[in-house]
Amino acid sequence: MDIEGRIRKLRRRMEDERATAVLVSAPANLRYLTGFDGVIDDGINGACLVTADVTRFYTDMRYADAAAAAAEGGPWEVGIQRENLYVEVCDELHAMDVDSLAVESSVPYGRFKFISEQFRGAVRVIDHLIEDFRQIKEDEEVGRIAAAAAIADEAFHHMLGYIVPGRTESEIALELEFTMRRNGSEGMPFSPIVASGPNGAHPHAIPGPREVQPGDMIVLDFGARVGGYCSDMTRTVCVGKPTDEQRRIYDAVLAANEAGIAAVRAGMPCVDVDKAGRDVLAQRGFGDYFTHGIGHGVGLDIHELPTIGPRSTQSLRDGAVVTIEPGVYVEGVAGVRIEDLMVVDDGGHRRLTNAPKELIEI
Repeated sequence: MDIEGRIRKLRRRMEDERATAVLVSAPANLRYLTGFDGVIDDGINGACLVTADVTRFYTDMRYADAAAAAAEGGPWEVGIQRENLYVEVCDELHAMDVDSLAVESSVPYGRFKFISEQFRGAVRVIDHLIEDFRQIKEDEEVGRIAAAAAIADEAFHHMLGYIVPGRTESEIALELEFTMRRNGSEGMPFSPIVASGPNGAHPHAIPGPREVQPGDMIVLDFGARVGGYCSDMTRTVCVGKPTDEQRRIYDAVLAANEAGIAAVRAGMPCVDVDKAGRDVLAQRGFGDYFTHGIGHGVGLDIHELPTIGPRSTQSLRDGAVVTIEPGVYVEGVAGVRIEDLMVVDDGGHRRLTNAPKELIEI
């Protein structure tokens, strides 16, 4: 990972924003800036302080040894809090005669308020301070995402032999998670979605006690994590032979998926990528049944920039990793979603999801 390059980019952004010091505390942004493996988790009490001369990672004694080992030979010095991390950081900033401090827009309000009260100068928010940089993936980042996608592909193949009538959604979700963990996933980037029959009409349905029935369409939305980086994919299968209407819905979603993918290339406005798939569904009579944006960025977080939807103001950038996931949701009947993961490169894109997309009958 080019950690020195990331710090240089941040310092250039600081110059542009006229920010004397930046304090970063979101776990994904901490991991991005430091490149530390085996240190940062969602429960960490940590922060990165960057000025023109200082790159310091703060944490508490729980992470002290791991942080010291990860920082060895790199640009980050490690500071260990004694009582309250943010009080101590503000005291150090005062000792350095720093009178203005910038924080991420994602910082929780309570933390922002506390820092503002402790710091003896101006505190302001910079929108997407680190997230903008994270859009463009380095080769090693893409490699980790691709490895996570391969684990998810393998898990999908396994599930085709596991799903049978009588299994509950919860049992299927548990098997899906166990399979990915067994094959190397570092936990789950999000709880798998298993939505059978009418539950498939809810895009983020929570797996429950419903038993799979013959004739059900089943939406499977899941991902793995490798080296801190996520994958995301969705497939929809049918238990038995699909009806003509189920087949018509599936074919429309597949065509929208392929149209969205075909539009993925550097410089393309995200709203136009969304429109490419959305228009297909509208032409086939399902425009009113597609209720979310067609995709999003993926990396250290399962949802990150860019946002690919009808109100997006962003464009795809070379090196971004994005999903394309159109869906049709018919309340009380069924839902279908198909999602692929790809990296924007070489004037087009390279697909990272390789599981089959034809309608599979199990």
